[in-house]
Amino acid sequence: MNHSNYGVKYGVDQYRFAHNYDLKDSSLIIKDADKEYSLAFAGKEKLSFDFGEGARDYKYECLKIEADTYFLRFGENVAVIELSEGRATLVLSEGYVFGVIGRGAPEATHGFTDEMTGTGVRWVLGCDKFTDHVYNRSDLCRASWSPREKDFVEYPAKYVKIKAGIYLVDIEGHAGSRLYMPEGHERIITLQDYEHMLMAGCVYMKSGVKTIGAYGEFPDFDRELFA
Repeated sequence: MNHSNYGVKYGVDQYRFAHNYDLKDSSLIIKDADKEYSLAFAGKEKLSFDFGEGARDYKYECLKIEADTYFLRFGENVAVIELSEGRATLVLSEGYVFGVIGRGAPEATHGFTDEMTGTGVRWVLGCDKFTDHVYNRSDLCRASWSPREKDFVEYPAKYVKIKAGIYLVDIEGHAGSRLYMPEGHERIITLQDYEHMLMAGCVYMKSGVKTIGAYGEFPDFDRELFA
């Protein structure tokens, strides 16, 4: 009899990266064409965020996807910080902000892309827990979740190019029931690194936001899913 513990009891955050603290005790000013946004990190757990209407305090989680690129979640907000090029993307309740950090060039910001159209990937989140994504259009994604990986649903999606091989993917919509997924799933935002086949992100649920991580695989998807 095999009594090994292979992790099936754990949730979709089983493979989440360890927290990263490179940004602790630092401050960042992010500028777009119209406004300035500030992030001030107070140690390893808290930050203050100000977008011109007074600073608000949040608990934060920071995951490092590669050498100089970070996925940051604070409250229900997300930031992708790319230090080497001095660029940042903010995903706020008001929408997307593409900005520069410090003295970065305003014309060199991140932006929406259609480069992922026609591709597909499986993100493995934990033992027996995965989601299949087929990026069939620049504003849509066909997605399914184990154990019903054959049941694809088409969702509204946004794709942002962060740098070569790294994209931010934002998929909105209810995932359904009887899935290996937190109850009440409504949205998933992921930073996907195709150089290392790793993903960091978060899932929005009725009960709150859960930070996740995954590694990628390339199943042999039915080509009709890309139509």
